[in-house]
Amino acid sequence: MDSSEDLITVAIEKNKKVNEETIKKLLKPMTVISWVLSAGICHPDCSRVATIIVRVINLAICTTIVVYGAIDFFFFEGVFKSDTFKIMYYTNKVSCYVSSYWCVIQELVQHKKWPILIKMIVKVDKRIISRHGNLEDISYNGLINKFQIFAVIITVLLGPFSLICHAVYYYNIRPEDLFTSDLLLYHTIAQSLAMNLFFDIIVLLIYSRLRKLNNGINKIQDLGSGNVVLEIRRIREIYNGICNLVRYVNKIYGVHLLLSTLNAFTMVVATLFRIYMGVVEGKNMFILINNIIWITYTVKVTLNCVICTFVRGESKKTGILIHKIILARISKCPRSCELYSMDITKPCDPETNLQREINNFSSQLHHSTMNFNACGFFIIDNKLLRSFIGVITTYLIIVVQFYVPQ
Repeated sequence: MDSSEDLITVAIEKNKKVNEETIKKLLKPMTVISWVLSAGICHPDCSRVATIIVRVINLAICTTIVVYGAIDFFFFEGVFKSDTFKIMYYTNKVSCYVSSYWCVIQELVQHKKWPILIKMIVKVDKRIISRHGNLEDISYNGLINKFQIFAVIITVLLGPFSLICHAVYYYNIRPEDLFTSDLLLYHTIAQSLAMNLFFDIIVLLIYSRLRKLNNGINKIQDLGSGNVVLEIRRIREIYNGICNLVRYVNKIYGVHLLLSTLNAFTMVVATLFRIYMGVVEGKNMFILINNIIWITYTVKVTLNCVICTFVRGESKKTGILIHKIILARISKCPRSCELYSMDITKPCDPETNLQREINNFSSQLHHSTMNFNACGFFIIDNKLLRSFIGVITTYLIIVVQFYVPQ
């Protein structure tokens, strides 16, 4: 491995290539799609007026969706006789409307946070490069690019493409079942998907940096004690920068994660119950669309939980790797037991200094939880996914028992 001086020399040359444009270029495909759908705070390099115009257009679309939802209220009053379904249906509608409005309004009230987020990512990148002298493995991670391609395809496929297919099919085959509110639903789905998938991409960016950091920790065990201490101090700075980045992402997406999870829950429960009603009452005209809807919202929550769990697991791995350094160097200490001694009155040798640096880092890790949460109400991880599935199953069992077929 190169010495610390060599890494710094390489960083001076390569830091010139690390700037905001690097990150913006990486995120550009989903940034443009999210901007067009007014999904969150991200936006391409364009005038503020253009962004406001796009937001106003999407705000008008959201308002139109609400108006048609009110019209549907009177229409479905005579179609569905089940009071249980009506309660679930309109609870779902309200959660959809609130979530959609927040997607549009968020950029108007938090537009200054987008450039700050980009700067924080760049700052972490530069610190990592000052250790590793390697840019390509960070910003151009193949996993991020592949996931972004998936995000673009799935958003377009379930948004405008599905809208066109729905309109063409029902216009030619069953025009009496073609409702404007159903067509507008695809805008809501695409908008929600775009914002959640963009959040997933940001989390993957953080995950790739944590993984790069942990890979670097594996390579410092064979250095001299003085160099290891220096490297650990730099690792602590990088880790602190990543923790600050996670906290800032929570500030940006906390409200959305809360509304989005609530929306997904009501959407899945209402849609599955509607499928059950359709099967029992012999009204199967929208069963395919309803299956696509509940699967889409379930996958959306699943991706959020799984990817956030990746970050949490990688952050725990940092502490494990740091303490492995102690075990690997016990034989190098004059007296092995002194590695675990905190008596500061004893003369300091390099190995003891290393132990103190590791103890300080351990304390930092203990007080720096790297979790993504929904405004502090719950943590986004696999435990939430398990609860999500369990609660949906419980609610469906309850509402099915209260349902009386007409």
